[in-house]
Amino acid sequence: MADSGSTRQDDVTMKVVLVGEDTHNLEDVARKIKGVSEIYKSETGLEFVKDACECELSFVLGNFEGELFTKLHRAQVRIIGPPIIHRCVRDSLPLPLNVRPLFTWSMQDLVVCFTGFKNKAKLIWLVDHVHYMGGSVRKDESIKITHMVANITHGRKYRYAVNMGKPIMSEDWINRLWSDRIDIDSTADHPKMIAYRMKPFYECCLSFLGFSAEEQRHMEELTIENGGTFAEPGNEDTTHLVIDDQNIKEVPQDITVTAKVFLVRGEWFWGCIQMAACADEQIYTFEKMSTPARYQRNNNAMAKNRKRKRLQELVAETEGSPFMAYKRRSSSTDISATSMSPDSFLDLTYTPDKSDTLLAELKLENKEDGGKYSKRRMVVMELLQTEQNYVGILQTILNTFKAQIEKPDQYNGPILAQQDTKIIFGNIPPIYEAHCKLRDSLLYLVEHWSENNSVGDCLLKRADELMKAYPPFVNFFENTKETIQKCDHSNPRFHAFLKLCLSKLECGRQSLQELLIRPVQRLPSIVLLLQDLLKRTDASNPDKVKLEQAIEKVKNIMTHINEDKRKTESQVVMFDIVNDIDNCPATLLSANRHFVMKVDVMELSGNLSSRGDPLTLFVFSDNVEICKRRIKILGSNSRSPAIQNHKTPQKAYKHLEMISMTSIKRVLDVDETEDCRLAFGLICKDSAQTKEKLYSFTLAMDDVSKNEVLTSICKNLAIVLCRPDIETFLAKVNGEELNINTKDLHKGNKALKFSRRVSRAFSFNKTPSKLKRAVSGMVHGLSPFVRDSKQFNGTGVRKLASTFDLTERLDDDSDTMSLGAYSLQEEGISPSTSIIGSPQRLSKPSHIFVTPSKSAAKAVKTPKWATIGPSSASKTKYL
Repeated sequence: MADSGSTRQDDVTMKVVLVGEDTHNLEDVARKIKGVSEIYKSETGLEFVKDACECELSFVLGNFEGELFTKLHRAQVRIIGPPIIHRCVRDSLPLPLNVRPLFTWSMQDLVVCFTGFKNKAKLIWLVDHVHYMGGSVRKDESIKITHMVANITHGRKYRYAVNMGKPIMSEDWINRLWSDRIDIDSTADHPKMIAYRMKPFYECCLSFLGFSAEEQRHMEELTIENGGTFAEPGNEDTTHLVIDDQNIKEVPQDITVTAKVFLVRGEWFWGCIQMAACADEQIYTFEKMSTPARYQRNNNAMAKNRKRKRLQELVAETEGSPFMAYKRRSSSTDISATSMSPDSFLDLTYTPDKSDTLLAELKLENKEDGGKYSKRRMVVMELLQTEQNYVGILQTILNTFKAQIEKPDQYNGPILAQQDTKIIFGNIPPIYEAHCKLRDSLLYLVEHWSENNSVGDCLLKRADELMKAYPPFVNFFENTKETIQKCDHSNPRFHAFLKLCLSKLECGRQSLQELLIRPVQRLPSIVLLLQDLLKRTDASNPDKVKLEQAIEKVKNIMTHINEDKRKTESQVVMFDIVNDIDNCPATLLSANRHFVMKVDVMELSGNLSSRGDPLTLFVFSDNVEICKRRIKILGSNSRSPAIQNHKTPQKAYKHLEMISMTSIKRVLDVDETEDCRLAFGLICKDSAQTKEKLYSFTLAMDDVSKNEVLTSICKNLAIVLCRPDIETFLAKVNGEELNINTKDLHKGNKALKFSRRVSRAFSFNKTPSKLKRAVSGMVHGLSPFVRDSKQFNGTGVRKLASTFDLTERLDDDSDTMSLGAYSLQEEGISPSTSIIGSPQRLSKPSHIFVTPSKSAAKAVKTPKWATIGPSSASKTKYL
């Protein structure tokens, strides 16, 4: 249509009349429109009315109100607004051949129907302005309408729009579009226009009866958010009395209910929230429970009880009744038999699935022994029944929840985003398909029963499918629950949908989370049933071996699921750790690496940070990441301008060093004394280092024992180095031998913090370099740990700092204590630690004090002081 219209206009001379001073500035813009030959300016444009019949003439008005607009409109000339001029230039469009006045195209191609407007003047104004914005109006509802503009929440037209999924808008929608008429990019279907949809409780006053105080308060808040009000039951303004039919069977007589009040069940309220529209009250009408109906329901229940009792009496003569099997399977012996590990995710429950459907309803033939079933057959029947129940639960999850949530043609579209739907339900279909096949196989065996039927073979055929189907669901089950909770709190429609499903018969008043836990419980239940069936199977039965294989196979599946889940969780944790560490090495992420444990410690050695600083050790399978822990990141009371002006949020940890397991030569367990508590150390040396480093720490957390930390590090160290005994890497030492103590830390950090504050106050970082060197020389000269002949004059008196020659070369021939006695040598274990089986206490090195070389002895006659650590500067302060 657009192409034919533009072709017709090519042969027509188009003229434009700019009416009023506010449109005269559009002359240059209008000349750019294709097909426009002449442009006129006029104050009223009335002098060109007679020419409108002879040529294609368009009048441009900046205001569609007032006497001038009325005169031109009555003259039936073509009237357009300035936005049409700008839009034609921008999109290279010809001038429209409109019949009605057209100011903008914000409602182009929309078909609107109105309902509930009793004020004729207001309705005329709304209809005209829909036309001014390029839309069209229909009097009656039809499939062609795109939007319904309503002033009520009931009636034939309103109900049609809800059933057909048409957006129901308020009159404010048209008002907002008209206020934005100058904006050529304003459209009626813009996402911001969703706010102008008709609220489901518009002009409704709700009263609630039978709900708990907390739930009623929540429902009252939702009522206000959705355009309604609430009042006490019996109030004269009440339009809807919402009743919880689970607690209230009859409206109390002291509550006055008039004919205009709708009596609806609680499902009506949640249905309105879920649809974002007022639901049909007739579907959710609250009906008074009469006495005959109550008796009839009790009679049905009694009939079912009698039927169940007859079945119990029938099978009581046979040992191995499925009713007795529940008690046997709940015993601790059977539970422990199927337990994979104490931390197994699948060890949540071992209770088989129960059902309200009677086993006697199965249409079975070939009864044995005058109507009695064999022990083995009864257990197979129970296995089939629980499998049918489980498949029914999965079908409910897929049909009642998933299909309805992602249904595209419902009012307001799908309830959840596609991404959230995939997270919650994406892993259910493979499980459902595998168990449907298993159910059909068991049903065939039961209907064509023979004692030699192989139940174990049915499980073995589906083992591979179960192995593939379950791990994705179990691994991300926690993520599934978190997604449900997040959507439940953030999406009112989803919250209302879940409330509605609770009242559905197929859900059994179970929430979505409660139904989703059933796949986690199913495999342990199958193991228990198979074990019970194995007891009822004779040794000569060919199914005996198959059942044993099936039980072992299902247990292997459970073990595989647990191991796969642990690996998945470890990988997820690694991503979280990397995101929390500032300047984290990119090599920390690896597919062959998994997270082991996190340990909060305090620095003792001073080789990584200052003594007493809070650190965190992230122990991985092949390395140890050491970070500084930031206790106060943002929002602290610090007066530092650097922190106050810091805009980017800091991460919780700062990278210090990543130590490979291959570079750890020894793990030190420091004896517990009054001056040394919860201390341990690591002796490290890699190929690039010439000397060994000692890193010592003390635990800063109470929930982890020191023995657990050291054992974990030694275990991973043994795996990496392929050593058989983890205790080979552990050595018990005395803290005094290596100057490791926690005396000032465990009493409190006040003195340590005060000393740091004083040291910062007297920092010489901003002083001139000459003064810095002079002070450095003075401090060096006064140090009691430095023994250098060049510091003394001929009389043995120490030189002053001002007399030092800064150009003088100071040779450092100091000898240091070797850590080789405490570390594993490259070629093997030290002779002092050659006994394997328990960590041996290492003898104190006998060569701490090393005799100086001859050249050094000539220069320095006094003995050197022993030092420990990577550098002499850091070594001497611990001696």
